[in-house]
Amino acid sequence: MRAVKPLIAATFIAAFANDACAQVPTIYLEETCRAASSAMVELMGRSSTADDMKICMDSENKAREQIVKQWDSFDFSDRDSCIQTRVYLPSYVEWLTCLDMKKMVREARNTRGIPQTDANAPVGMPRVRRGGGF
Repeated sequence: MRAVKPLIAATFIAAFANDACAQVPTIYLEETCRAASSAMVELMGRSSTADDMKICMDSENKAREQIVKQWDSFDFSDRDSCIQTRVYLPSYVEWLTCLDMKKMVREARNTRGIPQTDANAPVGMPRVRRGGGF
């Protein structure tokens, strides 16, 4: 019964949070973190610990909070391409990284005066002349 109480509380909190920010899809973090932990065990050859799950859950929850806070600042096309709910291990950390990278690319293009015709066009580094100038 003791283990059921935190699960019920987490479910209630998750349901309440989903009402507050319905746009951000819900990931079942226990499943994702369990699979990620198992994959790390196979790769690293060590046994899984309770800390692995806690670290994963904490990281994912923090990333979700950031996505919720910044949701309106992300372009629809970025959200559409980054938020992939049907992949093997959906991850808020991965989504946030993708969203942040797309935002930075867009800002870099704007400061360099590159027209924004294709959001997925590659971005290269500026040429560097001898002596360090651009």
